[in-house]
Amino acid sequence: MAKIDITISDDLKKLLEELASDSGQSLSSMAADCLKAGAYAEAESRNKVEIYRRTRKQRIGNESKNNE
Repeated sequence: MAKIDITISDDLKKLLEELASDSGQSLSSMAADCLKAGAYAEAESRNKVEIYRRTRKQRIGNESKNNE
């Protein structure tokens, strides 16, 4: 597995520690799980935006052709 160094707020560290403690995970494991979930959510969100923009562009193009 790869290792990275990041800087996070004290509040986020505290939350990660609480989540890790409550779930029986290590802090590192909890942080990795949260980072993974956030990264996939971000990628999905960007994909949805790209699909929306592509679909909108096609729709506008079709409407323009119909108005000619």
